[in-house]
Amino acid sequence: MAMMDAVALSEDDVVNGCVLGPHGYVYRPPPPSKQLTIEMQVSVTECRSWREVLSVVENLGDLFDFRNTSTAVHRVAKFSVEAGESKIAQNDSRFPRLLQLLRAKCKDLSAWGLSDASWGMAKMQCRDDEIFQRISLRAQEIVQDLDPQGLAIVAWSFATVGRKDEVLLQRIAEEARSKLDSFGVQNISNLVWANATLGLRADALHADLLRHSLARLDDFTTQELAIVNWAFTKLAYPVGDDWKAALRQRVLRLKEYAPSELSMIAWALATRGDYDPDLLAYIARRSMELMRSFTGQNLATIIWAIATISYKDDPSIDEFLRMALGAIIARAGEFQPLNIALISWGLAKLSFKAEAAFEAMCDAAVQQIDYFAPQNLVQLLWACGTAGYKHESFLRAAARVAKRTIEQFSSQHQSNFLWACARLNFKEDVELLRVVATAAQRKMHEGSPQHLSNIAWAASQLGPQHFQECLVAVLNETSRRIKEFDPPSIMMLSDSLYEANFGGGEIMQVLRGQVQRMGNELYEIFTTGLPRGTRGLCGHQELTEYQRRLRNLGLTTFGYEHTTSLFQQLQLCEGQPWQVAEAMAMPGWTTNARRTTVARRYSLRLGSRSLEDPGTIFTSAFASAQEDAQADFIVVWLGQGKADSPSIGRAGRSGDAECRAILATHEMLKKVKEEEGFSDVSGTLAFHTSGVPCLSCVGVATQFKRHYPKVSFCFTFMNRPLSEREESMTEASAVVPNVALAPKTPRRTDTSRPPPSNGGGVSENYHPGYRTDVPRPPASNEGGMTENYHAGYRTDAFRPPPSNGGGGAVSSPLAGSRADAPRPPPSNGGGAWDNYRPVFR
Repeated sequence: MAMMDAVALSEDDVVNGCVLGPHGYVYRPPPPSKQLTIEMQVSVTECRSWREVLSVVENLGDLFDFRNTSTAVHRVAKFSVEAGESKIAQNDSRFPRLLQLLRAKCKDLSAWGLSDASWGMAKMQCRDDEIFQRISLRAQEIVQDLDPQGLAIVAWSFATVGRKDEVLLQRIAEEARSKLDSFGVQNISNLVWANATLGLRADALHADLLRHSLARLDDFTTQELAIVNWAFTKLAYPVGDDWKAALRQRVLRLKEYAPSELSMIAWALATRGDYDPDLLAYIARRSMELMRSFTGQNLATIIWAIATISYKDDPSIDEFLRMALGAIIARAGEFQPLNIALISWGLAKLSFKAEAAFEAMCDAAVQQIDYFAPQNLVQLLWACGTAGYKHESFLRAAARVAKRTIEQFSSQHQSNFLWACARLNFKEDVELLRVVATAAQRKMHEGSPQHLSNIAWAASQLGPQHFQECLVAVLNETSRRIKEFDPPSIMMLSDSLYEANFGGGEIMQVLRGQVQRMGNELYEIFTTGLPRGTRGLCGHQELTEYQRRLRNLGLTTFGYEHTTSLFQQLQLCEGQPWQVAEAMAMPGWTTNARRTTVARRYSLRLGSRSLEDPGTIFTSAFASAQEDAQADFIVVWLGQGKADSPSIGRAGRSGDAECRAILATHEMLKKVKEEEGFSDVSGTLAFHTSGVPCLSCVGVATQFKRHYPKVSFCFTFMNRPLSEREESMTEASAVVPNVALAPKTPRRTDTSRPPPSNGGGVSENYHPGYRTDVPRPPASNEGGMTENYHAGYRTDAFRPPPSNGGGGAVSSPLAGSRADAPRPPPSNGGGAWDNYRPVFR
């Protein structure tokens, strides 16, 4: 009796047919016969719906072995997902019996059965911890038996359900390296996708995968190409110039893309900082062809990528953006908060005129305002502030949410929120201002120098009386961390406190002292250090020394207060200035904070000829470094602001509105001088610009004044305190498109006969039997792609793809669906195994 009490059958024993006999004897049935196993397999594979499969499980499950069980799991997943009934299937009263069988059979699974079972569980997003633990243990035991497809599928399955089993994935990585010569390109894309999705760095494996991918790039479909490139980028693995060049060539050669694939390629370009105008223009052209099938996620990722690279003013890009506006206006109500945030951020950063799009996005945001995460809410508000678009309903809704959730805001969120409110002159909600000011004090220690400067400036515009304690906290934090402040932050903070009439104390003296030293250096550069003639007349050493000194100051602008003083010293504010209201009333004047606008007028005399301009508007535009080098007056790249593009192909300063206006005037005078044969120019010339000019433009103005000494030159500007180092979504879910993009899972076929010529799967006439097949190279036709943007722009969030994937856009960062092949469910980035017919070895 005691022996019987000591013996107990586990659930697995019961499921496997064990029986407890007298005196503690346990009867374990022999393995099923081969004929019975085949009969059970046929009973499952002949089913045509998941309900039929579960009926077989209910009636015959006691006779199943591991092969029949894994096939049943696969079939239930395949049929239920294709029918869009995965959740219904899991809630079916018979489904737990299938899971019970799988738990009990895991320890006996073959390599093939392991692939079927793990794929099926992942496909349905059935996250049974016990089953996945057992699958992991079994996979580690038989990892040497897994072929390349099996290794890739198991890794894909764990990534799809978000299980970062490092021990298992390391074993898979080691085994994969020994079998890479047998890997098809689909296997490569699935494996590297899994590692990227889980954020697993396996550099030795990735080096091998990169080498094999490069050697076989011509075999890659658009889907596999996009996935592998996305994965290497998300892993921050250095791919090298050979990969970039080969990828570019392959992308340009292929024509048929899915929206998700275009968005992934664009996300990777932006995330790596690859400035390639031709490739991005090609992506834009292909995107226009597919605009009707774009999801909000696809659209957000590509706009995010274009804005991140700061690539604009190309006909293809402009045409894409114009077409995208139509989609945004028509479908904004369908977009998720992250998509709205990314699209608005991109349009604002690109300075693209899009009032109707902003109206549609703000209307949509109001409808789902309670679902906005703090970073997405602030991004949309920042974009509205940058674009100068004021939507009263959205502002009131955002204020309501901010007051309720302010404790969830980071220091960056708080500073950007206040900056946008000030930019839009939204200050009637005094309670909001005080709530944000109080919260900002508590997180002041987390803020960067730029955040502190933004808060100080916003306080000066929204009413210093609401921010007295907050401004004191800004000064105290500045005093404690003054060594962290770079020249632009010092300038911005000094000007902001000046505007707020908030001065005094030792720290203010320190700020003023540093500003004074920078001012003295600037005056010397713009007088004795200024090149003595135009580009063709000054020496190379003189030119480079001027550029070096100006760039080494580390400043983009000298701030409103101090630039005004500097202009007086340089005699750049003589004569009759523009009236601000008069300039702003001119057609073409923009309030976009990412664009500079200049109003010009002159009354000049050259010999007997009079030249009159009652008013002309110039707006900043993209200019290349080559255009900088061709200008008569010396233009200086300052290393910040508009140079947020890489050093190769970076945006030049000759595209600034101030520089364009001055150079255009100079070119006009050169032409007239040649026509008249007279070089003495006199009269008045006035410029008024929408923001504080950068130091490169100050230098161009000074060179113009020296070149035309008899012209009364008056240069005025508005105080628009926008640091050109704007908050470019540096937080994970904000920056990149979250692209938890998943590859299509490999197609399998019985290779006991030649595979179909079109790369299809198993013939309908194939009867189940023991598998003897080996991996075959993937078909050359394109595969399908799924979506799950981490923009996020990645599952981890522009996913980033973005947990920041990035991210890329994403979250980061976005994949759409293809009509030519079934797709994994968007929520998990799963894959499609559309042509697979389960069989067993």
